[in-house]
Amino acid sequence: MRLLLLLTWPLLFGCNLDPQPLLQNYQDGEFVPADVVDLDLEESPPELGDNEPFIGNLGPSDVGGGHTSGATLTISGTGERVCVIVDPQSVFRDDLQLAGDGDEYWNPFMDDFPHDDGDIDLQAGLAAFYTGTPGVELGDFFGSFPDSNGVDRAVDLNLCLMNDLHGIAGGTAGRGTPEWCSFETQADVDYRIVLRVFSVPVDDDELTYALQILDGECPGNINECTLRGDYDYREGLEDIIPDGFSTVEHLYCDGLE
Repeated sequence: MRLLLLLTWPLLFGCNLDPQPLLQNYQDGEFVPADVVDLDLEESPPELGDNEPFIGNLGPSDVGGGHTSGATLTISGTGERVCVIVDPQSVFRDDLQLAGDGDEYWNPFMDDFPHDDGDIDLQAGLAAFYTGTPGVELGDFFGSFPDSNGVDRAVDLNLCLMNDLHGIAGGTAGRGTPEWCSFETQADVDYRIVLRVFSVPVDDDELTYALQILDGECPGNINECTLRGDYDYREGLEDIIPDGFSTVEHLYCDGLE
């Protein structure tokens, strides 16, 4: 009798095992295709040396189909180093604030809300080595070459390398945290910058980001406040953020003087 009750328990109360609603690209009963943006086609595309960051938006990846959302930008090499910085929405910890001395302090009046954060991985390399199609399919800079025995060997031609916490090149910054890199360029040669969506905020399935390309080496003190504008205004924020602040970025960067 007990065995019969256990077997019929799901039938009595119902059980929905459909995993589709858990996917970020499943919205309103249908799958949303990957969002691949060619920034070169924007009315005002990001340019090398812009003083103000470019603010863009990207949707979720098509996880089941293996298609990644992201954006690409083509720049012409200068013969010198260039620096690329991208800051994904929003801040890593909403309950921390940045002070004027550069240290972070805990804000006891604020909780952390990771559902409003996104993550973008940054890559760059010679446009000729890029495997994707701008505006259609996101690619990378992996290639191959035959060794002396005629065996194909994989090679990663990505020039945009960040050091991880242990100082090893090839790390990524993670959720809600800026990424940056600096690399040498050849004059008048095209380079492609790739913003690869690792995750989008789960509260609205849309990621806002700030992007800037600078001449020379990257600044030595890049943080959440280096590029501003990687947030979105949403109803209900006024119930979360203390009075006097419009966004979690505003609170983090300007909360302590």
